Amino acid sequence: MPLKLDNEGELREAQAATFNIDSTSGWVLLNYVGPSTVHFYAGGDNFDDIKKQFEDDQIQYGLVRIGGIQEKGTLKTTSRDIFFCWIGPGVGIIEKGKKTALLGDAQSFLQPFHADITVLNKDKFDRETVLDRSSPLSGSHVID
Repeated sequence: MPLKLDNEGELREAQAATFNIDSTSGWVLLNYVGPSTVHFYAGGDNFDDIKKQFEDDQIQYGLVRIGGIQEKGTLKTTSRDIFFCWIGPGVGIIEKGKKTALLGDAQSFLQPFHADITVLNKDKFDRETVLDRSSPLSGSHVID
């Protein structure tokens, strides 16, 4: 059964406002509202506000833009859009398995992005760690 998004219009409005060509920061977050239905839950501009929305008994999907990244060898700065999947410590193993199968559908709702990571520890979810783990050369794309 594919993942459904019950308020796609609200998500698209938030994405258009947050991820436009002039923005250098922002985020959107999806929550489950049924076994295979997600809902645009929250969004904003301040990176530090994201983890306040993480729920310990939920799997949540999001997209974050981090700007001000210095491009190697130039004076130019760029932004990176990163898809993340938060898996709360209270999520059971069977639920993790069922919802992992829906990850690709969630990613398709939040396209485009440069990298994807999994977040298991919200205390370590900060700008530097997200940039490090989303790097193609990081090895691990998990924040644990």
